[in-house]
Amino acid sequence: MTGQQRALRWLAAGVLVLWCGVFLRAENTEKSMVRALILTPPTVVAQSWTVGLLYQFPEAAADASDAAAQVQFCTGQGNTLQTALTEAERGLPRKASYRLCEYLLLNAETTLKTIRQAETVLKEEPVQGLSARVLCMNLSGEELAAADGENELFPERLLQAVKEAAPQASRLYESRNALLAPVLILTDDAIENAEEMLLLTETGNTRLTPAESQMAQLLLGQSGEHTFPLGSGQVTFRRCVVSVEAVEDGFAVTLTGQRRAGTALPTAAQCAALEQLCVQTVQRCWENGYDLLSLGAVRALKQGTEREMLTTKNACPQVQADVSFLQF
Repeated sequence: MTGQQRALRWLAAGVLVLWCGVFLRAENTEKSMVRALILTPPTVVAQSWTVGLLYQFPEAAADASDAAAQVQFCTGQGNTLQTALTEAERGLPRKASYRLCEYLLLNAETTLKTIRQAETVLKEEPVQGLSARVLCMNLSGEELAAADGENELFPERLLQAVKEAAPQASRLYESRNALLAPVLILTDDAIENAEEMLLLTETGNTRLTPAESQMAQLLLGQSGEHTFPLGSGQVTFRRCVVSVEAVEDGFAVTLTGQRRAGTALPTAAQCAALEQLCVQTVQRCWENGYDLLSLGAVRALKQGTEREMLTTKNACPQVQADVSFLQF
């Protein structure tokens, strides 16, 4: 290798190092990395939008979900969502980056109609929030700001609570005519994931019971264990296969479960209680505007038609359930 070739290699290496340094500085330490977007729509009392941002600066790596910088909180208000978002960004130390924004938190009174109004803003740069997981909170924007002022660790704890509840949450793009969202509540000394979940529809929201919330997640195929306290003990589904078949004028739902290792096989009475809960959950969701098991699509598939034959505006069709557990 000649001296000229060696010099060119050193020059190329130097340029590469310089470019990497500029990239890392521009993408990491010079951006405020927004981790969660919190929206409170207008109410009768508060006529404006409130937007809260959970963010990290300056050590938040643009491609690292475990960014180590302290989580902080800022808010903004405006007559529209866009102006409230712009106002909230004024509280950031640097330009906002939404690369790590994986969570969308909503007030527990929010309906799916309000979310639809917000989507026109969320679809545009720099907010790309349609893949964010949707959760609800029993707190307004003002209450969040007050909690943040009283405890400097509040943003850290809030983000941690959101992460723990996120596996139960649907993504925004999955919300067609309804959305099932976990609810975070603020207690005296902690932020907890409530056992009840909210069913958001175009016309309002419905709070499911803890048992209905677990059953709805099971029927939607969400992974993880699902435990049901029953009068004679509790039953935990480790895994479950759900099948739906159109029969005559109704539907047959079959749940074939695998119990938690080391637990007894559920009794016939326990299976019967789970069957009743399954039917109750499907009917309750239907009455509130959500075809939980896509019964219309199942009927259309069996009849070979192109359009769904059922609508949640009509009475819920007859549903029967059968629950059984594998022997192993």
